[in-house]
Amino acid sequence: MQSNKELHGWWPGKRECTAERMLVNPYNGCTHNCPFCYAHAMWGYFKLFHEQKIVTVFEDFDRAVAVQLDGLNVASCGYLSPVADPFQPINRHFRLSEKIIKVFMERNIPIEFITKNEIPDQVLRLIEKQEHSFGQVTILTPDEELRKKLVPGGASTEKLLDNLRRLRQAGNFAACRIDPVIPGITDNPKDLEKLVEMAVKAGAQHIVTSCMDIPNKIKPFIISTLSKINKRIPLLYRELYTERIDGCWHAEINYRHNLFKIMAQVCRQYNVGFALCMEYEMVYGVAVGLNHRYTSTRNCEGLDVPVYFRRGSIFEPFNCDGACLLCRDPRCGIPDLAGGGAWKLKDYRRWSREINQLALF
Repeated sequence: MQSNKELHGWWPGKRECTAERMLVNPYNGCTHNCPFCYAHAMWGYFKLFHEQKIVTVFEDFDRAVAVQLDGLNVASCGYLSPVADPFQPINRHFRLSEKIIKVFMERNIPIEFITKNEIPDQVLRLIEKQEHSFGQVTILTPDEELRKKLVPGGASTEKLLDNLRRLRQAGNFAACRIDPVIPGITDNPKDLEKLVEMAVKAGAQHIVTSCMDIPNKIKPFIISTLSKINKRIPLLYRELYTERIDGCWHAEINYRHNLFKIMAQVCRQYNVGFALCMEYEMVYGVAVGLNHRYTSTRNCEGLDVPVYFRRGSIFEPFNCDGACLLCRDPRCGIPDLAGGGAWKLKDYRRWSREINQLALF
């Protein structure tokens, strides 16, 4: 597909993500086909994949991204990509992910990626000298046979661990996402500790976790699919998934607190950073984030990535920790960023007109 898509920030609504990001989705739909993925409940081209297994490719999206970035004087770290794996097999043909990373690197704007597949060598070469670019590798279980059932189209556990090694060897920050933990399937404490140990040994500097939530729209699909792995799932989830927040069912809060306490303790034991991803509890009818109770780092991904401002033909980092959600003193000159928000390209353009970038350096 040709597309007029624009870079944008986090989606409106609840937010636990500390730093700003420019979200980039070159593909809609993902042939990893994880049975627990919330994208099965999404609309548009994601719905097309869920129903017909067709991946939509936004052809030449890298060129559109380049034009959009060239119109800005302020940028945040790119995020490739928040829904569909950027290195899924179809990328070997189109190479859109590498092209988009190159666009960011040519302007010295950092980019992060999350993958359950093997990281291409070209990607590591591209980000090697960009100080704030990094990778997150999702590994759900130390059991390779179980991994095949949970991520049918992804890389082996061995290759995923090797991703962490290669990121560190290239001089970049490496995070491991044990995300989500799936009750009744991957929540055995001994297995979780083993996985943390394996990830840290391979080079992980930070662990991110969550407990699987279930979009109400696809609840029967998820339960039916996971029950092929554990036949007790229907009964277990009927008793466990009792808390509804917005359009999703969440495991009851005591189960989640116990899980996160275990994970936080294991990460302290192995001297590695820890944070949650998009975890909430209902307090007097309001969804309240849990990350502040468990995280050991300022930014939830474990790495401080500041906002970047244009200086000539490239961008340079501002002297801040990038934790906009927690910021109360926006020295960067953009008051909107303090406390977080759901920003669009038009907001970055507005800030680019308003800021006096010469006064920043």
